Amino acid sequence: MKKELTLSNLYFKNYRNLVVQDGVKLNNLNICIGPNGSGKSNLIGVLQFLKESLTSHPNENRGVTRFEDAIQKLGGSNILDKTVEPPAVVQFKLEFNPTDDIPDGIIFESDLMVKGNLENVIMKRESLSAARPLPGQDKPVQYYDKEPVINIMADKTNRKLLTLNEISEFIKTESDNKFKKLMQKAQEISIDVIKVRRLLYNAMSDWYFYNANNMNLESIRNSEPKIGKSDIFLSSSGENLALVLENLTQQDIDFEETINFAMRQILPKTRKIRAIRSGRLSLIIEWYFRDIKQPFYLNGMSDGTVRMLCWAVVLHSPVLPSLLVIEEPEIGIHPAWMRVLADWIKAASQRTQVIISTHHPDLLDHFTDSLENVLCFNYDGKSHYHIKPLSRERLAPNLEQGWQLGDLYRVGDPEVGGWPW
Repeated sequence: MKKELTLSNLYFKNYRNLVVQDGVKLNNLNICIGPNGSGKSNLIGVLQFLKESLTSHPNENRGVTRFEDAIQKLGGSNILDKTVEPPAVVQFKLEFNPTDDIPDGIIFESDLMVKGNLENVIMKRESLSAARPLPGQDKPVQYYDKEPVINIMADKTNRKLLTLNEISEFIKTESDNKFKKLMQKAQEISIDVIKVRRLLYNAMSDWYFYNANNMNLESIRNSEPKIGKSDIFLSSSGENLALVLENLTQQDIDFEETINFAMRQILPKTRKIRAIRSGRLSLIIEWYFRDIKQPFYLNGMSDGTVRMLCWAVVLHSPVLPSLLVIEEPEIGIHPAWMRVLADWIKAASQRTQVIISTHHPDLLDHFTDSLENVLCFNYDGKSHYHIKPLSRERLAPNLEQGWQLGDLYRVGDPEVGGWPW
């Protein structure tokens, strides 16, 4: 059984252009394909919204909560399916796999009421329950199922059971003991409920999202992050690359050689990559090649090379997030390097849960051996997209003839789908 909470199913209702009321099963490795506008980023956006509504730090001077900030990033009232008239409820349901600590799994549901006004999207209901009954039980444990307390901070005398979102607004960095006292003061509940909520909160806090389109190559090349910060995860822009490389090297004795080996897979003459001091308090990256004494620096390396170094640091890190999401990692990467990139992604999925979105058939070629993990976003011919996993059995005749997954995607094979027409 797994030690960490990982997603097993997603369910959406009335959410933009996606129809997944019957759910979409997630594995440790998930490759999303489909045309532009098919909903791949919409699916990822829900996961980002749920994380940010619990863990982000909006500017307090703006007078908004985490939830309000996150819902505006998700799209405000535009999250409602255009074929549905407001007011209406947009529903998100996430199912998590059983773990050693939670053998019955978890289902987390969040219902958002869209009233038609961009500024008027509210959390209508939130619930948390076990995903299945334990042996000897008739039904799953219901941890809570309620409408949120809207003005929790003002409700000093009559607090009710808090939702996960309300807890994130209230506890901030409270210790576990203070958290337990707060929850017990709010309402008599069992320690098991507190434990489940804490584990879910911690898991969702540890989701990391990257989009190759948002990575700032100029800033990565020229950034000189300050020594002393504790970053071990690459930022979404990539600007802290040198700092992350240095910290992970200090944390894990084998990491530097792991990165050197990884980059030799694409540039065989690579001898050593390291983060060194620039001045007294900053870091830069030096890249040494065999037979050349002087180092190269990132401002002298190609876009694709810099991107591959970023993905190598993310995917080979000894400390992986509980969920790693990368949109279009193939951007700027030479076709010859796609096999290497795919191998890195598959290796990372052996250690954590990974979601990738891609448009590139050259990358898909190297997931032929994992095609059951490919989720295709298909148009229903009217106004929505449905998500279905590929079937090895249905693709077997073409695979037996030597076709690769990317080949079938290139020609728009109907059993693969994901093509704009």
